[in-house]
Amino acid sequence: MKKVKKALVLLLVFALSFSPLLCAFAAGSEEFRPFEDSRFFEIGDYDIHYRIIPAKGGFKGRILMLHGFMCSTYSWRNMAAEMSEKGYECVLADLPDFGFSTRETADMEIIPREDIIIALMKSIAPADEWIIAGHSMGGGVAINIACAVPVKALLLYCPCPQDEFPAWAEKLVKLKLTENAMDAFFRLGGKVSPLVRAVVWMATNNFEFAANYDLSGVTDPLYYDGFGKGLCEMMYNVKATDMESAKNIKAPVLLCQAEKDIILNNSQKSIVNETFDFATKYEVKGAGHQCIEDRSEELAGVTCDFLAANSL
Repeated sequence: MKKVKKALVLLLVFALSFSPLLCAFAAGSEEFRPFEDSRFFEIGDYDIHYRIIPAKGGFKGRILMLHGFMCSTYSWRNMAAEMSEKGYECVLADLPDFGFSTRETADMEIIPREDIIIALMKSIAPADEWIIAGHSMGGGVAINIACAVPVKALLLYCPCPQDEFPAWAEKLVKLKLTENAMDAFFRLGGKVSPLVRAVVWMATNNFEFAANYDLSGVTDPLYYDGFGKGLCEMMYNVKATDMESAKNIKAPVLLCQAEKDIILNNSQKSIVNETFDFATKYEVKGAGHQCIEDRSEELAGVTCDFLAANSL
């Protein structure tokens, strides 16, 4: 039954898609601002969308927050608000191909997303070491960044290590037919609101939260033509998470897992737990994979206690 439920969730996740909005979008343009605090960072062929949520009260540090698969800065809105109130400046970034950042194409000079985020961090506060947070796919990216540059702390919420895309499938994914089919698939899926709401419910294990969820937070970033093509490009360019090097990370690590997470399998959780056997660990009881959204107050409290214990 669990395998069937997980298969359904994965199918529904891939069915999330573009809302049928008829408006112009040009990432990085001065005219386009999806949020009042939206900014764009230019690097190579990329325009990376990010937001800064200022610290309130005494400044304690900067946290770079990286979202999961099919998500965007929107998924961090609640956690960022909580951490901002507690004195932390939060920088929320859309990874390439997600949110309102550039969709990659075969014609671009591809830059690893870890390098892009490190450059963004340096552009904001070049002399600082950062606290870096990652959820799900963003957790895998955050781990690689913590292996590459010094960080003050690594915060992981239901992290999902990334594997290299299998070489045998590369030609299939690169086909124009595949890319166009992906674009069409996501456009159609976004029109089925009950489907999108079902995904939110299964991802959070919280029916009430899903019933009142503003679906535009999920679908609006995905309407931009080229999402499916960018997703295909991302899949075979993704850098595998270096779990061997992760064992040598010197910064304090907070590892939060969700009790009712049906997105990550036991093998994925075990790999992370074994790699970070030195981490401070916390299980969010009754929560689903997307716990950073509906359990933000609880997780912010745990995170602040962890940072305070490590004088951060």
